[in-house]
Amino acid sequence: MPVLKADISGKRLRELAEAGLAVFCRQGFERSQMADVAKAMGVAVGTVYLYVESKEALFDLVIRYGSHEDHAWLDALEIPLATPAPGSTMAYLREVFERTEWPVLVAALARKKAKDPAAELGEVLREQYHLIRRHRRGLLLLMRSALEFPGLAEIFVLGLREKLLEHLVRYITLRAKSGQFRLPSDLRATAAVMVQAITWANLQRPLDPGLATLDEATVETSTLEVLVHSLIP
Repeated sequence: MPVLKADISGKRLRELAEAGLAVFCRQGFERSQMADVAKAMGVAVGTVYLYVESKEALFDLVIRYGSHEDHAWLDALEIPLATPAPGSTMAYLREVFERTEWPVLVAALARKKAKDPAAELGEVLREQYHLIRRHRRGLLLLMRSALEFPGLAEIFVLGLREKLLEHLVRYITLRAKSGQFRLPSDLRATAAVMVQAITWANLQRPLDPGLATLDEATVETSTLEVLVHSLIP
């Protein structure tokens, strides 16, 4: 099969990544078929294979596509994209997650006390909220396939999430010891509930027919108000 430069068909490669992202987000890795992606694109299955050799190659493309905001790098690829070596997709994700930082949270951890505990906590949680909202589709993709794609649960659920929970537990402990936060009965459970509440507002709620029409800004404000007041004495 001849190798083509993606810049000749860059638009189509982006369409494939978008279609694959939509299908994997909806059905997860196991249930998704190349035929589903072809249908989403409005092309024959054979057309999909002109761009990727396998479902694993498509999943790898979608993972990388979902983790970037600028997709100009697609134009430098050669197609068809080969099936990635075992573990390479997870190695890429591990690198992405290891680089993930939360500047507002880290800055708060560096302070012994907050001038305004409620305002500081609001900013810490808002940072998480906006990060999840900005990467909404990529995170939904990972959640849908976490138990299906080899190694994904360990890297995503037990890697990135554990890293965030550890930071939040340290932060809540620091402020509770200084008397600025109420000391929860279980620090880890409290941090987990906070993360899950923000995740629900951004990922699951938009898929709920009864709640999808709620104003985004109002949902953000309401979620953060509830979480902040749960810790302020």
